[in-house]
Amino acid sequence: MPGGSCAGIDELPEAARGILEAARRAFLSTVAADGQPHTVPVCFALRDGAVVTAVDHKPKRGGELARITNIKGHPQAALAVDRWDEDWRRLGWVMLQGEAAVEGPGSADAELAARYPQYRDRPPEGVVISLQPKRIIYWTWTP
Repeated sequence: MPGGSCAGIDELPEAARGILEAARRAFLSTVAADGQPHTVPVCFALRDGAVVTAVDHKPKRGGELARITNIKGHPQAALAVDRWDEDWRRLGWVMLQGEAAVEGPGSADAELAARYPQYRDRPPEGVVISLQPKRIIYWTWTP
């Protein structure tokens, strides 16, 4: 079967793990105080069985970002990556569901810089979000 679920990144089948590791961006979904979903694209890296992303220097609106406010009030979050191709036999996606936490700035600099050259000269200056998956759902056209 091409889809399934597991509890941790280390349990992912090779094809699903490959999709997660190859993805250059992900979509982070949090829940606002009014219950509405909030989804934003993010850069991310893997760290000790979790996913980390940081608030970086790209232009943003003033004040605390909604994703940070949302996590502080409701830590349940999801992160999704996909592999898109016009040949649908190459499609696949991975979604991590779990609890997110806000960490201090700099706590994921090494992991993010190893993955994104843009962070090597200018590491993210903002807080870090860590998502510890409790459930991972995945699908690929072929096993």
